Amino acid sequence: MIKLKDPVSAYIRKRGFHFKPFYSNFSGFRDIVVVIPCYDELRNLPVLWSSLLNTTPVGNGSVALLFVVNHPEDAPAERKAGSLKTVEWLQEKGEEGKMDIALLDLFSPGCEVPAKHAGAGYPRKAGLDAATALTDPAKTENSLLVSLDADCEVSPDYLRVLTVLAREGCPAAVLEYHHRTDHPANAPAIQEYEAYLRSYTEGLKRAGSPYAYHFIGSTMVCSVATYVKAGGMNTRRAAEDFYFLEAIAKVTPIRTVEPALVFPSNRLSDRVIFGTGKAMTRRVESGERIAPYPPEAFEVLRRFLEVYSFPHPDVPSLVAAVQSLDPWVFEFLESYRFTRAMEQIHATSKTPKQLLRQKHLWFDALKTLRFVGRSVVSGE
Repeated sequence: MIKLKDPVSAYIRKRGFHFKPFYSNFSGFRDIVVVIPCYDELRNLPVLWSSLLNTTPVGNGSVALLFVVNHPEDAPAERKAGSLKTVEWLQEKGEEGKMDIALLDLFSPGCEVPAKHAGAGYPRKAGLDAATALTDPAKTENSLLVSLDADCEVSPDYLRVLTVLAREGCPAAVLEYHHRTDHPANAPAIQEYEAYLRSYTEGLKRAGSPYAYHFIGSTMVCSVATYVKAGGMNTRRAAEDFYFLEAIAKVTPIRTVEPALVFPSNRLSDRVIFGTGKAMTRRVESGERIAPYPPEAFEVLRRFLEVYSFPHPDVPSLVAAVQSLDPWVFEFLESYRFTRAMEQIHATSKTPKQLLRQKHLWFDALKTLRFVGRSVVSGE
C-alpha cells in the first residue's frame, strides 16, 4: 500500500518552526485555533479577553486560543519582566477554565525572538506553525488558523462566524474590521488612515484586481490546508500580513467576511518599521494629513488589467496593446522584464485559463501596489 505524503508534516519539517505550547488547559484537537502574539500587552489583554468571553457560545472543544508570549532577545529588562507577568495572568485565566487556551514560549532564554527578526512576522509564524499541531490532521480543509492581535476587541459574533467558516471549509478569508477610538486624541489620525486603507481596497475592486482584499494582520483566516500550500507565514519584521496574504491569494481566492468582527486599537506604536502604529505616530507628530488614494490611479490600473487579461493571440499583440496605454506603463512593466516573462508564460501555458492564471501570478499584489503608487506619482 502506498503511503500518501502528509503536507502538514512535510511543511513543518522543511519550513516550519518547532515551538510547542508549554501550557494548555485542554487536550485533543480543535477545529479553530486563534493565534495571538503578546509582546508587552498586559494592559490590553483584559479588554480582548472580556470581548472574547462575551462572544456567542459555540460547540465545546471547537475553538482554542494560542497566546504567543514573546519579546526580542535585546528587549529592555522591564519588557522581559512584563512577559513573565503576562504568562502569570494568562495562566490564571486558563485555570478559570472559561476558554480553551495554550501558551507558547518565545520569552525564555534561548527561545526569545532573534533581534534581527524583532517584529510581527516571527512570533506570528511561530504561533501559526504550532497551531497546526492543535488541529486534526484528517480535517485540514475544515480546520482554521486565525490571526488576532492582543490590542483588539472582537464582535460577539466573532467565534460563531469562525465556526461557520470552518464547517463550510473556507480556504481563506479576511474579516471586516473597524479601528476603535479608545485613544480620542488619535481619532482623526486613525480615521484618515482607515480611509486611506479602504480607498486602496475599493480601488482594486473597481479595477477588477484579483488582489482586492485588505491586509490587516488581525483579520486573517485560512484553513490548515491553505496555510501549508501557501508556504506558511513569513518572518518579516513588518508587512508580514501583506506578503502572507499575497502568498495565499496565489493558491486560492480570499473572501471578505462582513460585517465588522475585529476592532483594533488606534494606539501609537514604534515596534515595527511601518504599518498602522508607525503611520499613526507619524501623523500625530507631523500633523500631515493621510490622504486616500486618488480614484484616477485605479482607472489606469483598470485599463491595464483589461488589456492584460484579454486573450491576445501572441506576445507581440499583448505588448503592442500595453504600449498604447499611458507612456509610463510599459516602461514600469519592463523594469520587471515584462516581455520576457510573457514569452515564458505563453510558451508554458497549455490552456487560456492556465495562461490567465499565470499572468495574474506574475502581476501579483506587490506589483499591483507599486503600479498604483507609480500611477499616483504620474498623476501629480
